[in-house]
Amino acid sequence: MEEQQTKPALVKNPSTGSRKMGRRVAFEVPSSRIMQSRSSDISDIHSSIDHLEKGRHHPCCFACCAWGCILVFIFIIVLLFAGISYLGFLKAGMPKVNVRSINITRLQVDSSQKMDADISLGLRISNKNEKLKLLYGPLSVDVTSEDVPLGMAKLKGFSQMPKNDTDLDMTMALHNADVDKYAADDLKSDINANEMVFDVYVSGHIGLKVGSLQMTDIPFLASCHQIKQMDVDFGRRPECDVKMFAFRPSSN
Repeated sequence: MEEQQTKPALVKNPSTGSRKMGRRVAFEVPSSRIMQSRSSDISDIHSSIDHLEKGRHHPCCFACCAWGCILVFIFIIVLLFAGISYLGFLKAGMPKVNVRSINITRLQVDSSQKMDADISLGLRISNKNEKLKLLYGPLSVDVTSEDVPLGMAKLKGFSQMPKNDTDLDMTMALHNADVDKYAADDLKSDINANEMVFDVYVSGHIGLKVGSLQMTDIPFLASCHQIKQMDVDFGRRPECDVKMFAFRPSSN
C-alpha cells in the first residue's frame, strides 16, 4: 500500500515542474516584446526630435529666401525707375525741328539718265527747355523725294542756349547722279504743278548741359516726312519727328 501511494507522488512532481517551466517561458516572451516596444518608442522619440530640429531650420531658410527675393525686386524697381526718369529727362531735352523753306532751284536730266539738281533748304531748330543748354555735334541733312535722293549737306556743331531758336539755311548741289527715267519725269511734272513732296532727315549727336551736369554724344534723328512744297510756300512750318537713339534709315 505504501508503494502505490508513492508512485502517484512521483508522477505529479514532473507535472508540477513542467508547469513551472511553462510559466517561466510565458513570462519571458512578453518581456522581450516590451523591450522591443520600448526600443521602438525610443527610436520614434529620436526621429521626432530630429524632425523638430530640422523643422526649426526650414523657417529660417524660407525667411532668408523671401527677404532675398524682396530685396532683388526692390533693386529692379529702383533701376527701372531710374532708367525711366533718365530717358524722360533726355526726351524732355530734345529740340524741336521745323522746315522753314524748301525749293528746287534747278533740276536737269540728260540723255544718259544723269541728274543735276540744286536745292535750297531752311530749318529752324528750337531749344524749348528753360534751363538746359544744348550742344550739337556735326549734323547730316538729307533730302529725298519719292525715294529719289536730291541732296545732302554737312553742318558744323554748335551750341544753343535755353529758350532759343536757331535758323539754318543751306544749299545742296547734286551732280551726275544716277536716276530712273520715269522717276525723273515724275519729279519734273510735280515741279511744274507745284506739288513736290519731300522727306528731310537731320541726324547727328546732341548733348545736354544743366549747371555742372553734362551728357554728350546722344544719337538723335529728326524725320520730316511728306513735306509738301505748297504748305511751306504758304508759310506753314511742318514739324519733324525727333527721336533719341535713332538713325537714318538705309535707302534702297
